[in-house]
Amino acid sequence: MRWFKFKAIWFICLLAFASALTINQLNLNQLPNEDKRQGKTIITNDDPSYLRPAENYIETGKWKDNSLGTQSYFTRPPGYGILYFTCIKIAGTNVALSLLKTIQLILFTLSVYWLFYISQQLFKSKKVPYYIAIIYGILPFASNFLFYTLTEAISPALLLYYVYLLFKADFTNVLKTKRVYFLIAALVFAFLIIVRPQVGLFGLLLPFFLLKNYLKYGVKKLLLKIIFFGLIALSFTIIWQVRNYNLTGKYVGLHSIYHEDGNSMFRPTLEAYWSFVGGWAQEGKTAYNYMVPMWQGAIKGDVSEKYIESAINTFPKKVIDYYGRDRLTEVFKKYQESVLFQKQYYDQNSAMPNNVPDIELEVIKDFDQLTDEFKSKFWIDYYFVSPAKVFKTMAFHSNLSLYIFQDTYRGNILIETLRYFCYAIHSICFIILIISLFIIKQTDWKLGLINIICFAYVFYLCFFQRGIEERYTLPILSLLIIGLFNSWDIFWRKLRS
Repeated sequence: MRWFKFKAIWFICLLAFASALTINQLNLNQLPNEDKRQGKTIITNDDPSYLRPAENYIETGKWKDNSLGTQSYFTRPPGYGILYFTCIKIAGTNVALSLLKTIQLILFTLSVYWLFYISQQLFKSKKVPYYIAIIYGILPFASNFLFYTLTEAISPALLLYYVYLLFKADFTNVLKTKRVYFLIAALVFAFLIIVRPQVGLFGLLLPFFLLKNYLKYGVKKLLLKIIFFGLIALSFTIIWQVRNYNLTGKYVGLHSIYHEDGNSMFRPTLEAYWSFVGGWAQEGKTAYNYMVPMWQGAIKGDVSEKYIESAINTFPKKVIDYYGRDRLTEVFKKYQESVLFQKQYYDQNSAMPNNVPDIELEVIKDFDQLTDEFKSKFWIDYYFVSPAKVFKTMAFHSNLSLYIFQDTYRGNILIETLRYFCYAIHSICFIILIISLFIIKQTDWKLGLINIICFAYVFYLCFFQRGIEERYTLPILSLLIIGLFNSWDIFWRKLRS
């Protein structure tokens, strides 16, 4: 029987591998050649900041992308680039991308097993872990990014491996083995945080698991364990930040795309602008449709009002009525002036000054004023309606973003059935996440803690970040599926009692 169980889960894992490979390869084949890198992976706008540092390090000994200024040294955290660098060193430049996506496929396959094991520890039913593994592994809504060179290709698996190791540490009674699992978990998290800093909230799992396992040995031993494993978990981040501090003389954060000397559209002025339109949760693709042409026009000397009109026309009527077109136009004109100031550095192919220019400070002040007024005048929209809109965008979709689902086979009855099925599961998972907070007392402490952190992560995306893409929630999708089955299990037991 034990042999059969072992065989069954690994058979599911093999099916997951075959499903992910087939779907992603079919999608790659259908894409135009200009959307593919060497015909092996899908090109994204983030490729230069994820892949180029590794290539430059091999060529020049410097870990940086090709942008201007000191920002080029830390535009992205280095985790994904380190994996790509390893692939280049092992297989060479021509085969590196093939090895990279193979590793991504293998990690996804293993993550199905890790999810199965976690589920086994949480459910009394022997069947539920298999259902969870099948839904996550074989349905294509969790493997969409395996042929992309983005962190979402590995961060979901790394997060699951981290949680799996914590569960293994909690399960074993052998202290030496327990220490090994906690050590590996801390190292995995250390790497995860420099791959995808946004999932850093899950670092809170480590001290709680240590508390559960070592408190009985005394407070002193517990504190020593928390400090020791905590330092390991933060070690890669600390090294990265120290390196960046030595370059700039200040703390630059983990995701410094708006750094002062960067000479691109992503200036501190744009960061302030996002805060303004985030007040009514304008989607990123809408804002980019007018902000990119506006910046591109201004950097070439074209500051005509047609770009401003395109922007204002996307604003809600009550926003236009409250601020007035004239005031909004003046703020945008000043933004265009700031880009004209940037133009002199852009034309010389040089970095911007280390201190934000006065004209940009004025623009930032204007956008901040608009944002503050929006918060005051339309506080219900800002604090409640807009986060709800972001949640709606985040939750209610099929997560089937691949070209074959959205273009090639769109309308096919089988694909449409699959899309609706995935839409239902994905949407219910997020609804259940909210419900799960009300049944914490009836939930295993480990899953209860995971649900709280997942909710905090979603809340952060909805309330603070606001501008999101569907891939941002992919790392927690597996954990939400567990939460879905847990809520159903509690409901079913109550119904039968």
